[in-house]
Amino acid sequence: MIIYILIIAHFLADFTLQTTKLAQRKLDNFKYLIYHAIIYAGIFLITMFTLVKFQKAILPYIIITCSHFFIDWIRTLVDKKFSRKSIIFASFIVDQILHVLILLVLYYAYDLGVETTSLYDYIQQWQYSYRLVIYCLTFVILWDPTAVFIKKLFLYIVDGDSSDQEENDPQVGRIIGKVERIIISILILCNQFGAIGFVLTAKSIARYKQLEDKNFAEKYLVGTLTSVAIAFIITLVLKEYL
Repeated sequence: MIIYILIIAHFLADFTLQTTKLAQRKLDNFKYLIYHAIIYAGIFLITMFTLVKFQKAILPYIIITCSHFFIDWIRTLVDKKFSRKSIIFASFIVDQILHVLILLVLYYAYDLGVETTSLYDYIQQWQYSYRLVIYCLTFVILWDPTAVFIKKLFLYIVDGDSSDQEENDPQVGRIIGKVERIIISILILCNQFGAIGFVLTAKSIARYKQLEDKNFAEKYLVGTLTSVAIAFIITLVLKEYL
């Protein structure tokens, strides 16, 4: 269960607690990269030492925080040097794969599930603690990480200047997408697959007039299909661990 909590901590620190402005500014100003690294280190400080005993957690903690900083630093250098959309999108994907991979390797290499704190042992005794962690992991991934992925995907496939698209990103649309994924995930967890159609229908009705614009309709279709597909995949995969 600890590895799931560590992944939750990563996504919270790297997405939810990293605002769009912070993510943009750290490309141009090194101090904002430092701010992000401090936030990330703070979240993992609370998480790791709450769950794992100090002598077991200290070295993995240092590796996680330092590696995160250096990976992000290299990514900023790559994004600044190569302006091609394919490179920027690929750097985002590789960045996240490396972060999660490091967590997995360190968890098993240092066997972090062995020497746990009394607080973790107490929480683990709760009847639904494991299920609650899986639910949290599902919803955390579907909230901000998926929203950022879809945003990066649009910047990659849609023509136009990426900086302008970043500034004109509709916040209301992103919130609608986040809520849509959470509702779909809950319906899947409850095995109510038929009700998902009502969610998509309600969204389409709200956008009915805008769908007359071909350009908007294409973006809407790509965004909706991607969002729903990710909600299905993430929920069905993590549902297997319940």
